[in-house]
Amino acid sequence: MFLSLMLFVMGLMGFMFNRKNMMLLFMSMEMMLLGLTLNMLNTAFNLEDMNGLMFSVMMMMMAGAESAMGLSMLVSYYRLRGNMNMENTYN
Repeated sequence: MFLSLMLFVMGLMGFMFNRKNMMLLFMSMEMMLLGLTLNMLNTAFNLEDMNGLMFSVMMMMMAGAESAMGLSMLVSYYRLRGNMNMENTYN
């Protein structure tokens, strides 16, 4: 429980303090999602709930697909702009 809370808080702090670099924002969001999934997995394991365990595995599969799509969009953005900064995205 403590590990999942720390992962979520570290991801939230990273999201709040690193607003300029899109790669760091993406990594912070993934860390927050990992903390939530770990908390759900721990709770389902303690309650012996098979549906919760399967849902957390499904969340991890969706996070993997989301990571692949997000990274491909970041690579396309980097090829288009030449950097990952969000300072002048509208120019």
